[in-house]
Amino acid sequence: MIKTWSYFLNPFLNCAKKSFKRAVKISTYTDAQLYTRRLDAFYGPLYTEFHPLHVLLLAAYNNWKAQGNVQISSTFTVRQLLAQLSATKIALWDLQIQAVYAKGSAEYILLLAHGHKPYQTGTKLERINTIAQLITNLTGISALSATLTDVTNFYTSINTAETAQSGNKGTKKTNSGLLVTAIANAMIEMFSILGACTSNFKTDPSVCSPIFDMATIRNQQQAVYMGSLIRSAYQMIAERTFLLTESIDAYNTGLTEIGYYMALNKDDAPTGYTVVTVLAGLTNTIDITQFTGNTTNKFLSVVNLSSITAGSFKVDLG
Repeated sequence: MIKTWSYFLNPFLNCAKKSFKRAVKISTYTDAQLYTRRLDAFYGPLYTEFHPLHVLLLAAYNNWKAQGNVQISSTFTVRQLLAQLSATKIALWDLQIQAVYAKGSAEYILLLAHGHKPYQTGTKLERINTIAQLITNLTGISALSATLTDVTNFYTSINTAETAQSGNKGTKKTNSGLLVTAIANAMIEMFSILGACTSNFKTDPSVCSPIFDMATIRNQQQAVYMGSLIRSAYQMIAERTFLLTESIDAYNTGLTEIGYYMALNKDDAPTGYTVVTVLAGLTNTIDITQFTGNTTNKFLSVVNLSSITAGSFKVDLG
């Protein structure tokens, strides 16, 4: 196959594929540089064309990021409730049922034919439906009216959380699509600006390089990292030299509090370092300056601050 001529490939789109954060970064840089030159006869019209697309990109990015927090939060709630169902709720309901019907009796079997298993294993929806079935079977048993109320209230809570989670996933997907479109529009316009610069500065197009974030555009390093952590575990994420003006998008995709830190050596534990914590289910933008006393260290690392539950993370270094 004949490969596309490299000069026909949009370097800005290629850069944006590595991370949304990186797309915002190079767009913000070019918008700022064009703004400072907005009174220039050549650069002024370029700014007029580009700035509205940059504004749309920022809005789409902020909406997508905000919705991500909502989705993570709702997911966190569902997982919390499922954990509560497995660990405490079904055991409590079982004891209450046994106080009325002996274990192994026909009445008991009607209510808990398969014991705790359907409440502790299976898909999320299977487990929620099992609760609904228990409500049906408890209905009309006056001696277990309090249990029925508790089961019904719990079912309402978890069903509401699951509905919110499903709805937020749809909104997140929509916002993600809008962001991809906004990024494409801005990056295509930047490619058009590059073409205009090349046409205007025929003998030396490099004079237009100050309006582009060349360091980021040329950066081929991986930007997005994700992983899981067993309880109390820590690990190095990536080796980087960060500027004090930079930041990272730090996601906590698990159920426990985690912390990020900049280590001097790749295998260092967090002891002695400034640890910036991110609560379960949230996303924080961490400025490099927050790693007080460790900003020149090169090994970005993460630690699970729970000694009981596993955690997980995702970062976008942009």
